Amino acid sequence: MRSKVAERIMSEAPKDVEIFVRLYADIVVRINQILEDKGMSQKELAEGLNKSQSEISKWLNGDHNFTLRSLAKIQAELGEELFYIPKNVKFGHSIHGGTEMTVYKSSPIGANEASKFNNFTVKQNNQFAHVS
Repeated sequence: MRSKVAERIMSEAPKDVEIFVRLYADIVVRINQILEDKGMSQKELAEGLNKSQSEISKWLNGDHNFTLRSLAKIQAELGEELFYIPKNVKFGHSIHGGTEMTVYKSSPIGANEASKFNNFTVKQNNQFAHVS
């Protein structure tokens, strides 16, 4: 349970700060989960990254501003995805009754799946696409 002071501070924090704190915490939790799953210590991660154990400790305690480069190095060393950025993949396009529509999927599409969605139709009685 948060204190009233913490609640007030959070309510006054700019949205970007709130997002940054959430993302940072999520990344640190993910790194720690991977370390635990692999039975690795922070010391082993530090050795693999050619960093000191104290530097890795700072990274995982919130005393470091990760760069994309440092995250890429950590991900390469751990051999696991730290986070996923969805990419909208176009997998359907149709012109029906003067209405043009493109359908996107925000996760990767395999070759077999893509062939299932070559065309789709728009039902006249509603605003939803029927994918076939």
